[in-house]
Amino acid sequence: MCGNRCPGNGLALVCLAVAALMCLGMGGLGEREVVTKIPRPDRFFNVEVVDVEDVSFSLREFSMDGLTLLPVTAGKAQISLDFAEITEARFYLQGDRVQATVTFKNGSSRDFFMEPDLSFFGLTDWGKVNLEAGDIRRITFKEQVTHPPAAD
Repeated sequence: MCGNRCPGNGLALVCLAVAALMCLGMGGLGEREVVTKIPRPDRFFNVEVVDVEDVSFSLREFSMDGLTLLPVTAGKAQISLDFAEITEARFYLQGDRVQATVTFKNGSSRDFFMEPDLSFFGLTDWGKVNLEAGDIRRITFKEQVTHPPAAD
């Protein structure tokens, strides 16, 4: 009686083992999701971003989750800094928050704090980019584009 059932059970066991190994291999994708689209910003800025591994990205349509404001705090105050007024922002991870040293177009500079998990988005010629504030070393604001690019 076993002669008819055992080959099928053996094949099922092999298929189960292969499926289990394939599922283990899928863990290599990491915690991050694939960036399939970016939020369309309310205004259009071209920037250069350098991440904490010294990789540089020239980005267009740069935004903080679709907004062209840098959400920071100073003391107990919550502040939204307009991208149009910023020349450069340097980020320093300090425990559970990021210190942002912001240089403004008028030449002044000031330190603020922000959350490390804020998402920044932009486009390159070769793909869509998403970086969290805690993964960024520097943002240099190159120019504000007055005419929106053609929609994808």
